[in-house]
Amino acid sequence: MDSPRTTGRILRGGTLYYDMPIGILCLESLFPKPRGHMRNPLTYGFPTVTRVLRGIDIPKLLFGPPDDLLAPFLAAARELEADGVQAITGSCGFMALFQEALASSLRVPVFMSSLVQLPMVRLIHGPKARIGILTASARALTPRHFAACATDRDAIHVRGMEGSVEFWETIIEGRRNDFDLDRLEEEIVGTARDFAKTDNLDALVLECTDLSAFSASIQAAIDLPVYDINSLVEYVHYAVVRRRY
Repeated sequence: MDSPRTTGRILRGGTLYYDMPIGILCLESLFPKPRGHMRNPLTYGFPTVTRVLRGIDIPKLLFGPPDDLLAPFLAAARELEADGVQAITGSCGFMALFQEALASSLRVPVFMSSLVQLPMVRLIHGPKARIGILTASARALTPRHFAACATDRDAIHVRGMEGSVEFWETIIEGRRNDFDLDRLEEEIVGTARDFAKTDNLDALVLECTDLSAFSASIQAAIDLPVYDINSLVEYVHYAVVRRRY
C-alpha cells in the first residue's frame, strides 16, 4: 500500500510578528506625528512596527558623538530582525552613519536614511542635475553622512531648517510637545520654495522624516520631483512583498 500523501502548506512560526514588512528604529520624542510621518501607523497602506531607543533623542544623534550610539542601534535592529520584520529603516536621516554597520550585520534589507537614495537620484536626473537636500540642520549634516551613502557632499546643494522657530523649538530642541501645524507647514514649505528657487534645483531630497508629512505641499510649491523616507519605504516594501499579477 502506498504511503498516505501529505497535503497543505507549512506555515512557519517562531517569531513575534507575521506579515510585518517594515520595522522602524525610532528616536525618543513626544511631538506629534501627523499622517504622512513614518511613525504614524496610518501613513502607509501596510503594517509597520516601531522600536523606540529610550534615552536617545534628536539632539543626541545630531550634535552628540554618534559613534557611541551604534551599539544600541545594532542591538535594536537585531531584535527587530529576530521578531520577524522583513526590512528595517530609521526615523531620522542622520542615522545614515549606521547604514553600513547595520546592513552588514543583518540579513534583511536595511535602509537607515532617506539619503541612501542619493546615488539613484543622481543617476535618474543625470550628472549635471542640481540635487538639493532639505535637512533639519545643515550644520549637523557632515561629509561623513554623505560618504555613508556613497555620495560626494560637494555635488549636492544643502539647506537646513535653522531659523524656523516652530520647527526648531518643537522638533529639534523639544521645548514643547505641541506644535502649530499651519505655522510648521508654512515654515517648511517656505524654506523649500526659497531653496528650490535660489539654488535652481532639479530635484529635492528630504533628509528629515518630519518633513515628509508636508511633501505634497512642498511639491505643489516647487513643481519638482520630491524624494523622502516615504518614497524609500514604499520602494523597499514593494521589493519584500511582491504582489501577484
